[in-house]
Amino acid sequence: MLCQNCGEREARISITQIVNNLKTQIHLCHQCAQQSGHADSVSALQKMLAGMVDWGPQSIGKGKTCPGCGLSEIELRQRGRFGCGQCYQTWEPLVKTIIGRVQGRTTHTGKIPLSAGSRVRAQRELGELKDKLQTAVKEERFEDAARLRDRIRGLQGE
Repeated sequence: MLCQNCGEREARISITQIVNNLKTQIHLCHQCAQQSGHADSVSALQKMLAGMVDWGPQSIGKGKTCPGCGLSEIELRQRGRFGCGQCYQTWEPLVKTIIGRVQGRTTHTGKIPLSAGSRVRAQRELGELKDKLQTAVKEERFEDAARLRDRIRGLQGE
């Protein structure tokens, strides 16, 4: 899609504004976004997300870099974004921290697509049953724990 301002360059920034329940979208190239002051909003978002990370001395190993792109801890702090796909594995503890703070949890708990089949549903049910089993044992509800154990064994047998 071309920039709606200059019509020459590829639009890389999409800005959505809602004013009085009226939604407008603008698609701009980076240069036009900078000229209109909208590029600052994009960098502000990156800075906000980077600010959600605890950059304490324990958060990331000193001198650590991504083997894929060579992104260092200092560059990551400054840019607020990763350089390649391998960065997600290199900075995995950091990614989990960010996702946990933004979304509240790091595991999917929503609906399961029909295309995923019964295997995924059984795995999720198995995990839930194991959690309930641990809770029942802690609370010394041994009859409930025995029923949960039997259900877990039945699912594992399938």
